[in-house]
Amino acid sequence: MIYPNQLRKIVLKMVYEKQSGHIGSCFSIAEIIAYLYNNFEIHSNKHQLILSKGHAVPIIYAALYLQNILSNDDLNSFREIDSKLQGHPYSPYLPEHIHATTGSLGQGLSISIGKAIALKKLNLPYNIFCILGDGEIQEGQIWEGFIFAPKEQLNNLIVFIDVNGHQSDGELIYGKDCYLNKLPQILTLFGWSTIVIDGHDLHQIKNAINNNFRCPICIIANTIKGKGVSFMENQSSWHSKSPTKEEFELALQELDND
Repeated sequence: MIYPNQLRKIVLKMVYEKQSGHIGSCFSIAEIIAYLYNNFEIHSNKHQLILSKGHAVPIIYAALYLQNILSNDDLNSFREIDSKLQGHPYSPYLPEHIHATTGSLGQGLSISIGKAIALKKLNLPYNIFCILGDGEIQEGQIWEGFIFAPKEQLNNLIVFIDVNGHQSDGELIYGKDCYLNKLPQILTLFGWSTIVIDGHDLHQIKNAINNNFRCPICIIANTIKGKGVSFMENQSSWHSKSPTKEEFELALQELDND
């Protein structure tokens, strides 16, 4: 069993030791990642996960480590030249577990749609999961995907939008309320099955995924940037900031006590 704060502690250690990475973006999707890896066989020949917000890949590495797929030596090589664990997902190094190379924001939904179409044509009973960032969906290619997917009746495509309210250069221009209240209306008009949830509530995640639907589903997850560490929460600066020794120890203590 993988627990969200286990993931957060591994990410914290990786980023601290290399002084490079994206803690805040990882922490906001810890519950989503924990649920998916606990309940689905995320593998190239089974269900697949496309992390379109590729800068949050340390939390995928953390999940693979807890499944004994990656070793301590692998984690220690994070972001080093020729390491399997690059700063963004690179599928050639881990083809069974990293299902798309991402990092150039806006492309993951299109990749996911293509994979979902392929699974339907092959009559394979698996899902494609895709995680988008809230800042990322400002990309035009995402909206092309939003419009196209329902026309293909892709009931094997489950998309999460991580609405933590912050991106690399600050808070979202239109604020979280726009994403949580207006975006569901737009996507529903396009033909998506859309639901807004607390992205840190495992029961709500479970119920959203287990809904019966005949069209692609978009789960809009209301989350907190830097969730789990008080001085990181809702702070844009922690999008890509690395902790000092003192900050690392304080953060680890909070995660241990939660």
